[in-house]
Amino acid sequence: MVSTARETTDSCESCGIDLRAMARFCDVCGAPVSPRSLTGEHKQVTVLFMDVVGSMKLAAALDAERLREIMTDLFNGAAAVVQRYQGTVDKFTGDGLMALFGAPVALEDHPLRACIAALEIQAVSRQLADEVQRRDGVALQLRVGLNSGDVIVGEIGSGPGRYTAIGHTVGMAQRMESVAPPGGVMCSYSTSCLVEGAVQLGPVEAVAVKGGDEKVPGRLLLGVESDRMVVGRNEGLMLGRDVEMSQLQNIFRANGGLVGIVGAPGLGKSRLMGEFTALVGQGGADVVVARCDAHTATLPFLALSRLLRAMFKTVGLSDADARAQTMARCGAALTSLQCPDAQILFDAMGIADADAAQPAVSFDGRRRRLVDIVLKSVLAQAARTVFVLEDIHWIDAPSDEVLADLAVELGATASMFVVTYRPECRGVLQQQCNRSITLEPLPDSVAAQQVSHLLGTNPSLNHLAARIAIVAAGNPFFAEEIVRDLAGRGVLTGSRGGYRLADVVDEIAVPATVQAVLAARIDRLPAAAKSMLNAAAVIGADFDMDILLAVVPEAEPTSVADLLSNEFIDQTRLVPRQRYCFRHPLVRTVAYESQLSANRRRTHHSLASAIAVRDPADADENAALIAEHYEAAGELIEAHRWHMRSANWLRPRDLPAARGQWESARRIADALPDDQRDVAALRIAPRTMLVSTAMYVGNDFDAEKNYLEFRSLAVRNGDLTSLALGTAGRVMSLSLNENRVPEAVSLAAELESLVGEIECDVATRSIILTAVAFARFTNCEFDVALRVIDSILDLPQEESTMELAVAETVRGYIEVCRGDYVVGRQHLRDGTVRGRALGPLNHAILLIYSSTLVALGIYVPDEFVDEVRDALERAEAFGDVCGLITAQCAYGTVLLRADNASRAQAIEVLNRADSNIQKHNVFTLALGIIGADLAVDAARDGRLDEAIDALRNSFLLHSGGGFRVFAGCVGEALVGLLIERGRQDDLIEVRQIVARWQDHRHDIPAMDLVLLKAQVLLATAEKDWAAYAEFAHSYLKLCQELDARGRLDEARRLVGRIA
Repeated sequence: MVSTARETTDSCESCGIDLRAMARFCDVCGAPVSPRSLTGEHKQVTVLFMDVVGSMKLAAALDAERLREIMTDLFNGAAAVVQRYQGTVDKFTGDGLMALFGAPVALEDHPLRACIAALEIQAVSRQLADEVQRRDGVALQLRVGLNSGDVIVGEIGSGPGRYTAIGHTVGMAQRMESVAPPGGVMCSYSTSCLVEGAVQLGPVEAVAVKGGDEKVPGRLLLGVESDRMVVGRNEGLMLGRDVEMSQLQNIFRANGGLVGIVGAPGLGKSRLMGEFTALVGQGGADVVVARCDAHTATLPFLALSRLLRAMFKTVGLSDADARAQTMARCGAALTSLQCPDAQILFDAMGIADADAAQPAVSFDGRRRRLVDIVLKSVLAQAARTVFVLEDIHWIDAPSDEVLADLAVELGATASMFVVTYRPECRGVLQQQCNRSITLEPLPDSVAAQQVSHLLGTNPSLNHLAARIAIVAAGNPFFAEEIVRDLAGRGVLTGSRGGYRLADVVDEIAVPATVQAVLAARIDRLPAAAKSMLNAAAVIGADFDMDILLAVVPEAEPTSVADLLSNEFIDQTRLVPRQRYCFRHPLVRTVAYESQLSANRRRTHHSLASAIAVRDPADADENAALIAEHYEAAGELIEAHRWHMRSANWLRPRDLPAARGQWESARRIADALPDDQRDVAALRIAPRTMLVSTAMYVGNDFDAEKNYLEFRSLAVRNGDLTSLALGTAGRVMSLSLNENRVPEAVSLAAELESLVGEIECDVATRSIILTAVAFARFTNCEFDVALRVIDSILDLPQEESTMELAVAETVRGYIEVCRGDYVVGRQHLRDGTVRGRALGPLNHAILLIYSSTLVALGIYVPDEFVDEVRDALERAEAFGDVCGLITAQCAYGTVLLRADNASRAQAIEVLNRADSNIQKHNVFTLALGIIGADLAVDAARDGRLDEAIDALRNSFLLHSGGGFRVFAGCVGEALVGLLIERGRQDDLIEVRQIVARWQDHRHDIPAMDLVLLKAQVLLATAEKDWAAYAEFAHSYLKLCQELDARGRLDEARRLVGRIA
């Protein structure tokens, strides 16, 4: 009887010729054959099960010797068929057998080979059955079942036949056999889908299988189309893309813009880009090409860095040489190596000098300045620039946003920006493509021409090109792989474009997936080269040799040569480190996914350790990548630690990216078992940071849910310090961004009682108390706010902090509003000066207090115009969104009221602030003041009704949930416009507003200014001159008591009208 084949057809490591199954020596060169180590791995296979129908009846009707003879002939014939189509007999089962197609050596057409083998086994059995019927008078029939899918294969146990496959795919194949009719072959749904069009199948049947709750689909295999049975690949010129090339050239001639090339994998997006860039490059254009990779999609700014390195021609240079090269190419765009713009650019490129001072510019500021630098550099070039960014379906989100901004700016130049992506891509760059070119499969005639170019013109190849083109179905990559596969198996000899046929090509079949084609090629590599390829796949699409050697220390130079010569990888850099890349990303995918998860985890662990050890000084910068590898290795605790470390490094540089790392740490912690040591702390830590920083990012519609989840977790585990810190962030978000001051006050009261129960450092306590004070302040509880502020100022703080600056500024604000204007003005000034020393963001935030006092008429605008203008310029340079919004609010508010103000400029600044607040949902607290100014301006332009409606809604919002002082500004504007319109119901509404203010006075003199002004206007409208005189005198007196310099002249005019 034919034995199970542990070693199937392989190739000789000496001469490369295919070996016979079970061969001990090569038939051509005589080299001894070393059996491969069949380690466990994932394989895409088709499993065949065969079983004798009624074997018990057959055994009862025949004597044992005759039964043995029949079964031996049957199994020998079946095993021979399996081996003929390069399958492996996995095991005999007494009255049947199990066979694998696609393991140990991958077969790109394993479903089709299994189908052919199944039909031939039935044919062999029928021949034997005829003899048995004639000689023994009994019936002999077989059932055969097929199923295709992923299995784990490898050696299990010891002794012969220990190589086998396990997994659901195996069990389903056996169940397909059990429901096949006698003499028939039943294909599972997965197998029938893979071979449909290449075989004849019966209709879909719903069959009941053992152990299944529901019926499953299956189809009877009826026959095989004889011209659809074998496969292969190679590479040639780009053909059939003349229309697309013409479109690109026309766009280039028409001054470029952003263009998208969209197509499924393998249709030639990269090839088209190669031809186009070569063409425009020959015409004098400066071509900049970069690409994105799947494994770097979560690493911030990597795609941007690659594009910038390509633009400034620094790929392969040392950091110092790269900086010099960049300076030379930037020209006047950069003034010196030490200028802030140069440092921003170098940092984005990953070539910054570690010892250089970092410019005090936020992420948003860096983003705008970076776009400006690149734009200036492009404009400075004599030649037009063509940017090409490939595979943006794998772009990291921060790069996507920055490059989208760049693409918009480039639209005003003669430059061209081309991106390639798959149909499923939905990114910012993709959405901004106003022109796209879609690649379709090649027409049959062009596909045949392409394959003919790959093969050559040798007479032995007649008709082969057309057959391959049919199998490839217009996909150039499929066609290339088919030809390459035929050459690798020795069916073709020679070289690209000069092949000749060395063996008969009976049938050609399309691989079920590209994975099947590539897996077949990978399995024909020498064992050492395959091991190296697998390790490289875990590293990523690009890899350095030193990192690879850290993972595979036994790797040999010949293995690299094997991978290069077989075009699995290309060398992209020689110095300072040898760097390689996969020739196609799908090669890496197949190599990665074929490995057992346990093996991949070990390699990911080695990689994480190697990256951390290789560049200790850059460990923080590489922390995100290290965390990803630890997570893939299944070492979740280490991954959590590195994600948190990455977030700490990113926080002052890019808060959104830092929050992404905290999100990853939160996700990992939630995946840990509940009985994991310190799991509660691991879950609380990232949530604390996410909740406490939510006020800076806005647009978080899950903020409430996230806080409640965090709160429940912290309370349940008794972590009161984290609870207090996170709650402080929530209090600030409710006050600043959500106009929910009453809820903020409720939480602040809880927080104030909590702060006495916790032990924490001074900085943490100061942050918590600042949130309490701010909530009380916005709710006009000035006495309580001052008491908390005194607690902050009494803390033993050695350094100036933002919390101290806020405490001093708010204290001064309260004192001014209460009439203690001499001390209050000084405290306000002290806090603002302290904030200026803490940077442009803090300075802008603190100036909002002085600007609102200008809006209230207590301060004179001319005193602050220059300072707020300077603050806006600094905020724009720094770029933080929150700082920019507050600076715009402050400058617009002050400028609008200045004597020499340009009203149009002030309104334009306020409109920008309003737009930014609405867009980012940050600092919505200020909408009251700037909304009032914009409404008054709209009324001046004749949109009085619209202005009143807007103010009415704003007044209700801010009176109920916002800062009550700001609500007074809105109410004052609303009263003025209602009286200006003068309808009867308008006066009724004004009375209601005044009555409401009287009923809800906060004993804050500054707010009484608004009330008295409204009463003066109402008395005028009603011609109640006695009331007018009373209120006008009271208004003037209060202005004098408060030193409300911005209202004194108006108050005196109102009193002067009294007869």
